[in-house]
Amino acid sequence: MDYDVIILGAGAGGYKAAVHLLKNKKKVLMVEKEKFGGECLNYGCIPSKALIEMSESIYYLKNMPGVSIDYKIDMNAWQEWKNKMVSKITGNAEGQCRALGADIIYGFGTIKDENTLNVNGKDYTAENIIIDTGSVPARIPGIDNVYYNREILGIDHVPESIAVIGGGYIGVEIGTAMAKLGSKVYIIEAKDRILPEVNEELSKAVDKKLRSLGINIMTSSKVLSVSKDNYYKVKTENGEISSEIVLMSVGRIPNTKDIGLENVKIEMDGRFIKTDNHRRTSVKNIYAIGDVTTGPMLAHKAFYDAYVAAENIIGNDVIVDYKAMPYVIYTDPEISFTGYVSKNSKKIMTSAVPRALTMNDSDGFFRIYYDDDGTVTGAAIAAPRSSEIITEVSLAVESYLNIKDLLLTVHPHPTIAEGIHDDFEN
Repeated sequence: MDYDVIILGAGAGGYKAAVHLLKNKKKVLMVEKEKFGGECLNYGCIPSKALIEMSESIYYLKNMPGVSIDYKIDMNAWQEWKNKMVSKITGNAEGQCRALGADIIYGFGTIKDENTLNVNGKDYTAENIIIDTGSVPARIPGIDNVYYNREILGIDHVPESIAVIGGGYIGVEIGTAMAKLGSKVYIIEAKDRILPEVNEELSKAVDKKLRSLGINIMTSSKVLSVSKDNYYKVKTENGEISSEIVLMSVGRIPNTKDIGLENVKIEMDGRFIKTDNHRRTSVKNIYAIGDVTTGPMLAHKAFYDAYVAAENIIGNDVIVDYKAMPYVIYTDPEISFTGYVSKNSKKIMTSAVPRALTMNDSDGFFRIYYDDDGTVTGAAIAAPRSSEIITEVSLAVESYLNIKDLLLTVHPHPTIAEGIHDDFEN
């Protein structure tokens, strides 16, 4: 065999798997069809948060009492900075893999048999294969010539108006950022609320704030057609919208087409690759991680899957346990969730947290869930920087801590994390 492991896809999970395998003396080949770092680092998580950070900074100053600002947004200069920042992150990741001894080939890889991958017309063999080919945006048949996540994060100016088709996390994050940068924003969602897959209490908190920002939210509204002349015309069941840009954000689908799965007869779960709790497919030496497997399409889920797959290839018996798989949505308020909902909970409003008041940003709440014996089961948080707080509750869930252990932990003052303390209401 040429290698111990071939990794198809150098995205978030592929990169993490490679590093772990390389550090354990495995010979690794990485195959990437486009850019090292995949969708998350190049076109998703990282650049989108950079855009959101800019919008939040402007909004923060504009709404701080006593502050008057005059500003100009040069999107071309921002894009240049963003691209350099992304290149630094992806370059460091690729450089680490090469320094540890990985071979990296750019090209489209196809599984030929259980030990062989063909790339650019040449065969490479390995004892094990890891599939990490990620996901692609879902599309609505008949609606073309619109923006997706890649295009919207490459804009050269702040649009005068934007219609977002799909009220999931990508659409709501981008819509919020654009509204704070000055765009007139419409969010069109076919289901009865935005963020339909999210904890409903969190979704309602975001909906309330976005409406206060002037965002026009249309739920239970199906898009019938999109046409374009000088402006886009979006026809819905409830009327027509005119906007400079249309962002299509109706979900993502696993990228499993044309990679040779049929050659090895890998079992599928709908569009997803079926795996066991070791991240092993129906072919015992082929593993699948990240967005191509069932579960939330999150980079940190791919990181976790990568570790599990790599550990099993190394020879250790490690299984997945998604007991506390947090998610964060960078909206306003910023929301996060971990664990699961149980019948008992304690809640405090963000407005009761002094640090939030100093930030003039007190919308939201902290809710901690726990079982009858007091064991912490999860949390829903809507507060500034909730993304930096939710890990504390994830650790509590993973460690089977009691609600008293969590609430009596001394939190520094003044911090947003003080939203988790013993003054919770029953």
